[in-house]
Amino acid sequence: MGNGSLDAATVLGIASKLQEMLTDREHIVSVPVTPYAYQAKNLHLTPPRDAVQENTLAEFSELVNRVPTHPIWQPSTTVHLWDIYGEVLGAELATSSLSAAEQQKYQTAVNYLYAPTSDGSGTAPSPALREYQSARQTWLQASIDYKQAQQTANMSSDPAVKDHWYEVDEPRLRQARDDALAAWTGTGHKSTVEDALRIVTELGAKMPSAVWRRHREAFNPKLPDQFSTAPNGTRFAPTFYAPGEVLDVAWPRVEMSRDMLVALASQASPALTAALGGAIDDDIHSVAFDYCPVSIARPWFDPVMDLFGSRAWRFPAGTQSLSDGADRPQGRCTTYVDTVALVRNIEIVRLSGSEVSSGEAFLEGDPEHAYASIDLDTGDRDAGVPDMGWDSLSAGVPQLRSLNDASLYLMNSSTGFEGLGAARLYRESEPPHHPFGEGYLRAAEGYSLVGTLMAFRTTEGNVAKVQVLESGAYGKIRWATYYVSRDTEISDEEDIYIAAFTCQRLPKSPDPDPALQW
Repeated sequence: MGNGSLDAATVLGIASKLQEMLTDREHIVSVPVTPYAYQAKNLHLTPPRDAVQENTLAEFSELVNRVPTHPIWQPSTTVHLWDIYGEVLGAELATSSLSAAEQQKYQTAVNYLYAPTSDGSGTAPSPALREYQSARQTWLQASIDYKQAQQTANMSSDPAVKDHWYEVDEPRLRQARDDALAAWTGTGHKSTVEDALRIVTELGAKMPSAVWRRHREAFNPKLPDQFSTAPNGTRFAPTFYAPGEVLDVAWPRVEMSRDMLVALASQASPALTAALGGAIDDDIHSVAFDYCPVSIARPWFDPVMDLFGSRAWRFPAGTQSLSDGADRPQGRCTTYVDTVALVRNIEIVRLSGSEVSSGEAFLEGDPEHAYASIDLDTGDRDAGVPDMGWDSLSAGVPQLRSLNDASLYLMNSSTGFEGLGAARLYRESEPPHHPFGEGYLRAAEGYSLVGTLMAFRTTEGNVAKVQVLESGAYGKIRWATYYVSRDTEISDEEDIYIAAFTCQRLPKSPDPDPALQW
């Protein structure tokens, strides 16, 4: 996993999980085929910033202001949200129709939400709005943590995992979510801020000229000097993530077993599997990562829906709309990036097998010993510490049995002996899979054991595949035994990945209200 690169199967697993966790009625999740990698020290974007951090801020701002595509992130690098914003600022506006009392109510709400910047160049979120945004982010994180743990339990076939969810994790995470909502409602000023935002939206629709003037004074993309310029020459509108200190705190962790990875891949969108392939590599045993969704803060365009959500503007006739507002929206800008999912500490566990013994063997019991045996670790017959026995005498029909501390698992013969690798043998001979019966496999009357394919976990802890070639008074088998190691790859502790973009849907835009005066 050098140089911040991730293989396609790992990206597929992470992308599928993030899409499952973060998609909701108002958001579409877009994932890059190659996650964007940053060094943590360079991704600290709050002032003061050195030249490298300033260049990173420019790169980050350009990236999250591209017009999204879904479900794969592959937007144009030539059109940005500030360009769309500039178009809307230049749109035709309805005539203002606010009464004096409504104008006062509107201005009171604006003053509650925004305060002049220290240099007098514009406005910035007020302390109450900042506290609201911080508390909302905490609640959002708690809600995602609950959903992620619930989905993990639901997708697990292990009863112990489900019991732990219901008895431990569910009440704990539900309480954390409830506490976060209580804090958002209290010290986060949820009701007061949302009332003010509603007033600004509703009354602003009746006084669009004032709303547009406020936004134009904050940032006018038609004026080149309104943009910042990075040391590398990139021109950009500074855009940040919030909260800004998240790189310095612990993040929740997602752990995905192979079964979960396969299930997620099977449910992934056709576009995602077409880009990344639809299969999880056979040697991947598990993937885990830390994640943190962070909100995108645009001081130059706040709130975004102040303009996009208004019905008091329209484009000239013949101009293509931004969005038709449909479930599968069409248009030039159907969404904008609202949140990005940061990922770090990616851990991939791969299974690697090396053969320790293999061959074919005749196994024939006799009246004195009842059964013949083989040590699958060494290939020794009727010697050592055997793992498997063949008995064609005591029950009157041929039967196989596991011996000593070995365990027998029946496999699907359609896989074929040659196609059964060490990694699958290992996975299918550990919990939650259970050994077959009481360790006996007996031929039913009229049936033969020929072709039967089995996995063994040997006395030495290795894994073996065994297939019956002949069955009768004696048995003939072929086998291959493997030592399996777990090889762990961990991403560099300084690597931070942008692994998904959560995009806010736009309503139908523009959607001029015919009841207004134009």
